[in-house]
Amino acid sequence: MKLFEPIDINGMTLPNRVVLTAMVTRLSGEDGLVNKDIIDRYVRFAKGEPGLIVLEAMAVHEARSGPLLRIGDDRFLPGLMDLRKALHEAAPVKVIPQIIHFLKIARSGWRQKIADLSKDEIREIVGHYAAAAARARRAGYDGVELHMAHAYTMSSFLSLRNTRTDEYGRSLENRLRLATETIAAVRSEVGDDFPMGVRFDAEECIKDGYTLVDSRQIALRMARLGIDYLSLSAGGKFEDAVHKPGEPLYPYTGYSGDRCMPSASYSDGANSYLAAGIKEFLLENGASTPVVTTGKIREPAQAE
Repeated sequence: MKLFEPIDINGMTLPNRVVLTAMVTRLSGEDGLVNKDIIDRYVRFAKGEPGLIVLEAMAVHEARSGPLLRIGDDRFLPGLMDLRKALHEAAPVKVIPQIIHFLKIARSGWRQKIADLSKDEIREIVGHYAAAAARARRAGYDGVELHMAHAYTMSSFLSLRNTRTDEYGRSLENRLRLATETIAAVRSEVGDDFPMGVRFDAEECIKDGYTLVDSRQIALRMARLGIDYLSLSAGGKFEDAVHKPGEPLYPYTGYSGDRCMPSASYSDGANSYLAAGIKEFLLENGASTPVVTTGKIREPAQAE
């Protein structure tokens, strides 16, 4: 089976093509520090010997959040180094952190939107990503993954629902601008030999959101910018989230949330057609960038 054959991604040789994609465990405290529970959880994953483990989203900035790991300051490096060392010692797996920027939300249902951001704040986001990626390299990780999916900042810029009226909004070229600037800044910081992936939505799964028509172009732009692999998700948006009184808006409670994490009512491989469409488009345009897909892929034969 090709599933169990190695693959090289910019010098990072995976022993097989099984990827544990990023999933927040909620085992961190609000301090964002690595703890024993987190190490134990990921060591258990590592012992299953996937080719690549992508660690749960880590905040690149200091904004308040719930139980989320952080990589926005050097004080987080010791714990991140301990986690990386434990996983490398547990099994022959490659390990990379996923890094994320998010906007503010409140229990009232209010949420900050990208239209609220100034140009200076946008430039800060780029800097936060570059600095966080540099920390990932200093901590000894095998690469870094930039989170540009779901309800969060980078994905909101890519969204067809992006209504900014400046050079960061409306047209696809403008919606890609922040992603383009961030990828360039990260690459400049970590060097050409450090594997860098991007996770983004292949379809937004919301009314007036983008579909495969746009995501194929987004994927091709990222491939041409030198991204070493693309990890595809779907949905997970705020726009159709169901607000529960007294709780912050949670972006996995509507239809787009179902598409992000397909339940029993969905067929196996529910989102694999998106990966097929993007991979075909990349190959047609001379890009051989590896593509990761997810969504109810439960058996090796199905994955193959």
